[in-house]
Amino acid sequence: MRVEVKFYALIREATGKRREEVELPAKSSVADLLSLIAEKYGEDMARFIYNEEGKVRNYLSYMLNGYNIYSLSGPDTPLKDGDVLAFLPPIGGG
Repeated sequence: MRVEVKFYALIREATGKRREEVELPAKSSVADLLSLIAEKYGEDMARFIYNEEGKVRNYLSYMLNGYNIYSLSGPDTPLKDGDVLAFLPPIGGG
């Protein structure tokens, strides 16, 4: 299956891309996609995605087709062909 991944702000700087299409096996989850992205872009990207215990950091927003994955099934959310996952870093300000 093909999934589109969109990168914003610091994440875009880390990847050097605004978007890319990724090929995944059928029945893959968001966790599988995050693992593939971390492996592809190396240690810096892995630190964006995972904490010291190897858990997906929850300060990033992962939006699957416009819905935060934590309002779905978290990293275990299943993917389907044509899905769009956006990586959004925390927004600062005050």
